[in-house]
Amino acid sequence: MEIVDRYGLSLALIEPHELAAEPWAAAAGRTADSSVGPGAGVDVVRMERPPAGLWDELAGRGFLRKPATVTWVAELGSGEEEFLARLDTKARQDVRRARRRAQAAGLREVVEEPVSKRTLEAFLALYEERVARMRFGVPFALGYRDAVLHGPEKFCGVFAYAGDELAGGCLVLELPERDAAVVRFSAVSAQWRRHSLARALYFSAMRVARAKGYARVTLGNEPNLLGHLTQPGLFHFKTGMGFAAVPSQEFGDPDGHDEADLVLSLRTLGDPTLVLAYAGPGTDPERPLAARLISDSPVSTAPYRAPFLASVTRSAPRCGRRTDA
Repeated sequence: MEIVDRYGLSLALIEPHELAAEPWAAAAGRTADSSVGPGAGVDVVRMERPPAGLWDELAGRGFLRKPATVTWVAELGSGEEEFLARLDTKARQDVRRARRRAQAAGLREVVEEPVSKRTLEAFLALYEERVARMRFGVPFALGYRDAVLHGPEKFCGVFAYAGDELAGGCLVLELPERDAAVVRFSAVSAQWRRHSLARALYFSAMRVARAKGYARVTLGNEPNLLGHLTQPGLFHFKTGMGFAAVPSQEFGDPDGHDEADLVLSLRTLGDPTLVLAYAGPGTDPERPLAARLISDSPVSTAPYRAPFLASVTRSAPRCGRRTDA
């Protein structure tokens, strides 16, 4: 067993031959990237790419079988009104309200293709400032500066300005081989975040993607542990915008794979933490997803229901007893 630090999360990586001995049970005094020493213990135990024959035993020990990353996908349809009609009443109202606020404030929307260096630097500065406010924020977009400006991937951008000041924007990656556009990164200033500008920007990005003839839009790949780098609140935002999560390997991710997680502690993670695990046995070819909430105290499962999920359940850390939705 190896204990590593993943952006502040103490993660114990185990091999199949170690499962029966449960070495994590004695890991309370170990630290990340070391064998023995003082420490606060392990947050999550993980087996990456478990062999098929181990899934039942892993489940019996409380592990969740899950895709390591998920892709949030929506079909663009023939037009915006058709897309909006799929959303529930509140979600439609939220989108239209965000647009009205932006229009009433006189925000100016600009689509850049390609994205200019000046605009990109302004966007990345805003993005970095927003990420710095997150507990475990990692400014991944900074590593894409050259790709946005020089390729080989093709990016465009949708930006909103209050006068000459950038209020928010998003970078869109085109994937013609998958007939999709990816809203790869987004950032909105604190003032305009309160006015839900992100919703208006996302729908503008969808309009651009639809005009280019793409059938689908995605929000990129996301680590499947909401409560760490991303928070469960994003689940509400994305499902409310009409997106559904699928295992990233089912959307062409060459690095996508399955793994098994056992959450031991919420010391580092948010409460609740959300995992989108497989609902059925490993032999189920449909492999539907189910929401698994992990919380130290009772929490309503109702806000986490979505049409693409088979079920929503809650449990406590350390294999607490499951509570059905």
